[in-house]
Amino acid sequence: MTLAQGRSYLAIPGPSVIPDRVQNAMHRAAPNIYAGELHQITAEVKADLCRVALSTSHVAIYVGNGHAAWEAANANMFSRGDKALAVLTGQFGVNWANSVRRMSVEVEELDFGRRMAADPARIAEALAKDKGHEIRAVLVTHVDTATSVRNDIAAIRAAIDATGHPALLAVDGIAALGCEEFRMDDWGVDVMVAASQKGLMLPP
Repeated sequence: MTLAQGRSYLAIPGPSVIPDRVQNAMHRAAPNIYAGELHQITAEVKADLCRVALSTSHVAIYVGNGHAAWEAANANMFSRGDKALAVLTGQFGVNWANSVRRMSVEVEELDFGRRMAADPARIAEALAKDKGHEIRAVLVTHVDTATSVRNDIAAIRAAIDATGHPALLAVDGIAALGCEEFRMDDWGVDVMVAASQKGLMLPP
């Protein structure tokens, strides 16, 4: 016997609770995947994502979770033997770094612990030491799900630019997009990965 009343909520960082209007919109037959409205829906979703990220950049949509988004971004940024600089402020930064490592990419870590944001000056220092410009990309989590630490992406971009290093700035926006301000173009973010099940309040 249970005394529970009302509805149940999953109180974890993600997946977040899906609003009724979103669930109701999904209560319909699957559309034709080859023609018709799905093409229009896809174009509208891409435009909406650009508005949320304040960007005019290309959008690639994958069916998968945030880990799948990492893998897709990794495969497009790195080749075997490349090098990455991973900025760690929580467990998800660690996990992203490990996903890059599994591609036989060398990963240099800057670990700031679990209670403080990344120091842009230390990122600049690490890049300045890379005289041969071997570091292909700097990986930063905007907000780490596990710690809630938020990094200053604009300041990190400025630190990278100050060194003259050509590394890409890649940002994990999975826990932040739709919750925190994110200005992809203004902040000079080259690659941003996101997922549907947190701030966007959609199914994973």
